[in-house]
Amino acid sequence: MAKFLTIILAEASIESFPEELMQDIKVRNYFSKLKKKPSEIMLDSNYHKHLLGELPDVKKRGRPDIVHFALLSCFGSICAREHRLQVIIHTCNDEIIYLDPEVRLPKNIDRFNGLFLQLFKDKRVPPTGNETLMTLDQGTLLDLLQELRQKHDLIVEFSVKGDQLSTSEYSETIFNAVNPLLIFGAFPHGEIKPIPDELLDKKLGIYGEGLDLFAVISQILASQHMLEETRLPEKKDGENGISWG
Repeated sequence: MAKFLTIILAEASIESFPEELMQDIKVRNYFSKLKKKPSEIMLDSNYHKHLLGELPDVKKRGRPDIVHFALLSCFGSICAREHRLQVIIHTCNDEIIYLDPEVRLPKNIDRFNGLFLQLFKDKRVPPTGNETLMTLDQGTLLDLLQELRQKHDLIVEFSVKGDQLSTSEYSETIFNAVNPLLIFGAFPHGEIKPIPDELLDKKLGIYGEGLDLFAVISQILASQHMLEETRLPEKKDGENGISWG
């Protein structure tokens, strides 16, 4: 049977502009000129670095592009097209975002940001109707892992500080699991906050230096597909999923 994978993007650097920063006169002037509310703007350090001040964990925040590229790598993969990939986002504000496995996200960053701002506001996308493509709940990463622990025989955190394995070694480790769960930090700098040993089986690295998250995910998913081609040659083509175009 072909492998089904679950990926968690942990402490993801995606959020609307923090209300707490509105106490600063520079921030109030900025929004006065924009004629928008903080909830209508995605925090982006490329544009807002001069406004971030003493924001907690400031070096890990304000990079929605990291999440965007990572999701495009996930949902553009063969594994996703064959309906064998689940992606869950845990944000820096302890929100849990569940995505429909068939979702196709916008490639344009502005449309992507608009979609997630709607999610932060309404807690689901689309906001009404029977079809739900994304939902948002509150919860910590540890809450999420405790919920998922019984469902997964292998939980791996990928980090440059993890045990360094070759491509064949980490690919075999994932492939040999029945229901693997892979955790990646979706932020620009630093490490995921420590995960208790009972919630984590391995902490692995695939290269001695930091790599772009989308590149790491693409390489891991591609390596799984190559193993499947070698050992599971009889697979049906996947179907197209729901798309925003």
